[in-house]
Amino acid sequence: MSSLRSLLASHRYDAVVAWAVTLGLVGAVGQFLRAGEPDWAVFTALLVAVAVVVPVATRDPTVTIPAELLAVVALPVAVRAAGALPQATPFVAAAALALLVAVVLDAFTSLSMTPRFAAVFVVVTTMAAAGAWAVGVWLVDTVAGTTFVGGKTELMWDLVVATAVGIGAGVLLDGYFHVSDRIDRLRSATGGDTDDADDTADTGTDLPGAVHQHTAVVRALQLVLVGITVVALARGNATLAVNSAGPLAITFLPAVFRREYDYAMDTGLVLWITLAATLHAIGAFALYGSLGWYDSLTHTFSASIVAGVGYALARSVERHTHAVSFTRGFRAAFVVLFVLAVGVAWEIMEFASGGLATLIGGEAVLAQYGTTDIVNDLVFNTVGAVLAAALASAHFEGIADRLVGSVGVLVRGGE
Repeated sequence: MSSLRSLLASHRYDAVVAWAVTLGLVGAVGQFLRAGEPDWAVFTALLVAVAVVVPVATRDPTVTIPAELLAVVALPVAVRAAGALPQATPFVAAAALALLVAVVLDAFTSLSMTPRFAAVFVVVTTMAAAGAWAVGVWLVDTVAGTTFVGGKTELMWDLVVATAVGIGAGVLLDGYFHVSDRIDRLRSATGGDTDDADDTADTGTDLPGAVHQHTAVVRALQLVLVGITVVALARGNATLAVNSAGPLAITFLPAVFRREYDYAMDTGLVLWITLAATLHAIGAFALYGSLGWYDSLTHTFSASIVAGVGYALARSVERHTHAVSFTRGFRAAFVVLFVLAVGVAWEIMEFASGGLATLIGGEAVLAQYGTTDIVNDLVFNTVGAVLAAALASAHFEGIADRLVGSVGVLVRGGE
């Protein structure tokens, strides 16, 4: 494994270039203010502040973020100052900020991450930032009467570009971390959990009812899904068939976990997953069009499951190697970012489904109803994520245990 904080070793000549880049960013702040772009001025000032944290905290001006990384961070600022690529540069800048934050958190807090996971963090954060940006500009348009968002298609292409930028940034960073001579290669033990016992205590709230009651309700909900699927097939409605058969398949995942990993999932969690799947299928069958609030309800339920998956991934990464250690606050933040990123990916899938239906004819398998629908989905995804992070994340500890041996690809880097 590799140590991310070893990027901050003292390099006198490299520091000269890093300080030159930092001063260039300071100059860009003034240029943006004169050009009437206070948002970019504030963002660039934030980049400067994060970059300066390193020499200030170490009290050594030769200890800086590597000059080549600072140059990459400064690139979107320079492109913006030149007025080029206006659609992509905000998201490139978000990826750059996420990188700086990852390095600083690893170096100066109890949080530790490998270079590979730092690259994953950059991808997730960039996509989540795009989702948060979409909600923010929509709110500004609604309250102030502005037109920052030109329409659904323009908004979706922004999300597509942001996702491409995030993935590209993650791949490039992973490659840089692999070849950088500033990364210390370390051997780290795997398979151990270094957290305190109280960190894994079950602080969630169980669903009411006994095991046999949970099982009975799950079977009843599965029968509902089977019924909707049969109706969809009888009507020749491919869209409804996909939106009922897919959720039905999801309800059998706990059985797959039990067979493949010998893991008996908590029946309350199985019921929660099945309920989320059933609510979506019922909505596709009859309620999405007639009850405006129903879509918000299903997104909240579904997002809580996705949040649990994000939590399980983070915990399994921690347990895979002692080179990674997260604080509770970071886990909660990562869960919310993960759900926002998955929400953006889902909206892109819906957008692609609509585009494909336009090209080949027929009805889109995944429906998307406009800008307000997109923003509403992202908002209630976040609500579900926050609720799950605060109340139910401990119920996914068992899943995290089972994933420990499967998450090596998320933590390797530079070995």
